[in-house]
This record gives sequence, structure tokens and C-alpha cells, in this order.
Amino acid sequence: MKGHTQLMDCWPDVVKAIPTARLLIVGGGPDLAPMKTLAAASPVASQIEFTGFVPDEQIDRIWQETTVFAMPSFGEGFGLVYIEAMRHSVPVIASIHDAAPEVNIDGVTGFNIDTNRPGQLKEALLTLLGNPEKAAAMARAGYERWEKHFRYSSFAARFGPICEDFLKL
Repeated sequence: MKGHTQLMDCWPDVVKAIPTARLLIVGGGPDLAPMKTLAAASPVASQIEFTGFVPDEQIDRIWQETTVFAMPSFGEGFGLVYIEAMRHSVPVIASIHDAAPEVNIDGVTGFNIDTNRPGQLKEALLTLLGNPEKAAAMARAGYERWEKHFRYSSFAARFGPICEDFLKL
């Protein structure tokens, strides 16, 4: 579960505080139809949009229009999409229930929330959407983290010595 239901559940409160807020759910999958049904029943249905599958040549445009990336997942693996958000200078909201805290530094590059406490997701969204300076600072920190830890050259610099030591055995 990627946390779409939790996002839609708190979205009316987000829109109440920030009337121009728009929730964009990107991608497809087997849960798309039920998610669309849930969104259609929301009192803020007009501010919840679905893109479906987005081809690679169009995804950069979506990242450029993104203010906050939120995926409070219940079981994401390493979460390459969090790194992708950081590469595009977008602050991240993730959960503590998967591997996201290994990528997203709580309070620095975004927030890692406890999805068992629904108010945390709403507060994290409102903090970033309502405070552009804080969001920009977290976005910069995320980009710096991506640059330092997740680029190929950074990975190779860390992994190479490990391989060399292993091959000496």
C-alpha cells in the first residue's frame, strides 16, 4: 500500500487550510479503479487528479510542477522514488513503516510520519504546503543528499573499496 487512501482521507482538511492545494496521483496499477471511486466520493474530488501511466519523456514536467512528494507507504522497499524526488529538489513525506527512513531524513529532507497517527500526515502536508521557505530548505537538503549519496559516482566511490577488499580474500 502506497498510502493513497490516507492522502485522500486527509485531503479535505488540507484543502480547507490551503484552497489551491491539488493532489496528483501518478501511475497505474490494480488499485487505480478503487482509488478513483474513493476520490470521486471526496468532498474535494475536483482537487484530486489521476494521471495513470506517465511516459518517461513527460515525467520531468510533473516533477517540475510538484511542491511536495508524499508516499506514506506501508511496505515500500528501498524506495527509489524518494531518491527521484530528491533529485528533482522536491521535499518528501514518507512513512516510518518501511525502508523510507534510510533515504528520507526526518526534519531535514522531509518528514517520516507514523501512518497509524493520521494527524501526522495532514500536519506534514500543511507544514510543507503552507511554508514555502521550509519546503525549499528541505528540497535543497534533499538534492544535496541525492548528490552526495545516491548518484552513480557517489555509489561507485563507496562500493569500489568494498569490492576491492572482498576480492583480496
